[in-house]
Amino acid sequence: MNIAELLARYADEGVVLWAEDGQLRFRAPQGRLTDTHRAELRTHKEAVLRHLEAAEPALRADPDHRHEPFPLTDIQAAYLIGRTDAYAYGGVGCHAYVELAYPDLDVDRVTSVWRQLVQRHDMLRAVIHQDGHQRVLPEVPALSVGTDDLTALPAATAEARMRHTRARLSAREAPTDQWPLFDVHVTRTDRRAVLHLSFDMLVVDHASLRILLAEFRRSYGGTALTDAPRITFRDYVLARRALADTDGHARDRAYWTERLDALPPAPELPLAEAWQAAVDDPAEAGRVPAPGGDAVAFRRLEVLLPAADRDRLTARAARRGLT
Repeated sequence: MNIAELLARYADEGVVLWAEDGQLRFRAPQGRLTDTHRAELRTHKEAVLRHLEAAEPALRADPDHRHEPFPLTDIQAAYLIGRTDAYAYGGVGCHAYVELAYPDLDVDRVTSVWRQLVQRHDMLRAVIHQDGHQRVLPEVPALSVGTDDLTALPAATAEARMRHTRARLSAREAPTDQWPLFDVHVTRTDRRAVLHLSFDMLVVDHASLRILLAEFRRSYGGTALTDAPRITFRDYVLARRALADTDGHARDRAYWTERLDALPPAPELPLAEAWQAAVDDPAEAGRVPAPGGDAVAFRRLEVLLPAADRDRLTARAARRGLT
């Protein structure tokens, strides 16, 4: 049992624990501390007490300061630097583009749900500043969802228009200090509706994007969402940084510092550089560094393995101690 994770989960559920004179105390709204909580605390009481009495940094909700600036995580800082030309193959943001197809979509309802999600999740109202801090805006304009109604167009024309939208949103890059750092768009044809989602990964990651998509599906389908999370990303970042002042962090840092010289280097992968002057389908285009110094972009290449091949690959990797 990870006690820090247990305390964070309780805090998100509105249950605050602390140690006082060797006893475990709690504060929670009426009925919030369930029998399941009580049984879990009895099982892990000694470990929880040791953790609390050690005065290690705890993850706590801080709603009174949620709109004050806070630092970037290491990965956010890396993404921000990667948007510059400081490194080869730089000059491009870390970005996610997703399409979801439906038989049809009610654009007003799509807009209403995404506006609800913007209010529910602080990082959908965040902006990132070049000097290395971020801030959740207390108020933002009502989110505008772009719409293309192509239902009256011939199928081929409608698909060409949709490919143009795909190309534009899959390469979307906007100033990070201006809201929003994402775009929601709906294309309707006489055959289907497509929800286009374009996110700067400074404000989401793959796990949180999956949560957003699941919440969109539930809310659009008429199911009410649970209460918004009490613990915010800001709370997490500040609690995580506070760990750097603990003895445990100092021990861990010393351990890895001593191992630095023995760690293997990063893989030196071969790079095949080619100039691509034109591509028939802009949605599938990938740009590489051009002689004129154009910006860099990437395209995804993938291969699907049959299940039997996948299983053999997994078994061979395991025999060699590889993940």
